[in-house]
Amino acid sequence: MLTAIRRQLLTNWHPMRWVALAIGLFLGYNWLAESSPLLGFMSLFFLFQAITNTGCLAGQCAPSTSATVNATKNSSATANASVTANQLSDDIQFEEIKNRP
Repeated sequence: MLTAIRRQLLTNWHPMRWVALAIGLFLGYNWLAESSPLLGFMSLFFLFQAITNTGCLAGQCAPSTSATVNATKNSSATANASVTANQLSDDIQFEEIKNRP
């Protein structure tokens, strides 16, 4: 569990994640200087997204690691199923539909 947290904190630092960290630190400094609760909430929001790599920052959505683990478990279960996707696609017959006059 601790290695998963460490991996999430230390990997995938794309440019938008750095920008979110900078915005969060800038807003945090202004929150301390101005004592404005709104700046504090905004600072915590951006810092949380930057540190945990959650949220969609400019389209850079971070996939959850648990979904990846579950997907690999499900793919191995479906690979062992009696009917595979290739067998299903071989059985499908298509009929061309023509325009009626």
